[in-house]
Amino acid sequence: MRRTVVVVGLMAVLVGAVLEGTAVGKSVGTCPLGDGWTLVMVESLGITPEDASGIPSLDGNGDGRTCTKDSPSNPASRPYDGFFFRDNTVTPPSG
Repeated sequence: MRRTVVVVGLMAVLVGAVLEGTAVGKSVGTCPLGDGWTLVMVESLGITPEDASGIPSLDGNGDGRTCTKDSPSNPASRPYDGFFFRDNTVTPPSG
């Protein structure tokens, strides 16, 4: 009987962990520290949720947030006067 309770308890914990990690709309991270990254709402960039869903590096975790960084202002750099983006998947520091 005790073994059954332990097995059922462990299965419940594992299922909860899997469901929590795959939940859409829950932020799973932040932006890289330094280098000018800023956490913004995807909609503030003028990108529709439908378009964002097709670009995993923009909002792959589905939380509506992404990290942006201004492009260098050097005319020889690409994209000039644009920005770079990446999804907010950096694990926040603990503490």
